[in-house]
Amino acid sequence: MQDYSPQTKSFIILITLAIIGTYLCLALWSNLSTSPFVPSYRPINYKGPQGRNPLNQQTSVSQATPVDTSHWRTYSDKELKLSFSYDPTWKVLQATSKNGYRILQVDPGTKYYNIKIYVSPSSYYIMDGLPSTADNIGGQSAQNVNNALYGVKANREYYTFDVGLSMSLLPEVDALVHSVKFQN
Repeated sequence: MQDYSPQTKSFIILITLAIIGTYLCLALWSNLSTSPFVPSYRPINYKGPQGRNPLNQQTSVSQATPVDTSHWRTYSDKELKLSFSYDPTWKVLQATSKNGYRILQVDPGTKYYNIKIYVSPSSYYIMDGLPSTADNIGGQSAQNVNNALYGVKANREYYTFDVGLSMSLLPEVDALVHSVKFQN
């Protein structure tokens, strides 16, 4: 067997790792694209159990799964000009600023990702080009993307409500979003 230089051995190892990594990424992507828990990764031609593409369905989670909000707390923010109800076991964190957005986070606990509310005077957060249905939030016309991402313009501001990866909280987040009241 021929003795290879250390550079050649390193090159062979890197190429092998790149091939294995590419294979694993493609395998993972394939699993995500068929997952019923990650609707944003479904292929465009995905057909749900009823033979319809669920990305185009008009029913909202709030109609299918009512949430009792009678014991929820109310959060109000004069600077962001909004208020909403939220589960009393959750925490509303102090708003921060990043990349031109004021970001308010609602922490539903350690086993979930935070729900985020982005506020900007110029644009929605990550909603461009996504298929959406018409909705109404706080008396304002809104856009609804799979009951996981909502956009509404009120008070000359663009509000984006993002459930993030906590898809099991869709009914609760839908109830939170539809409890929003905008202040003047």
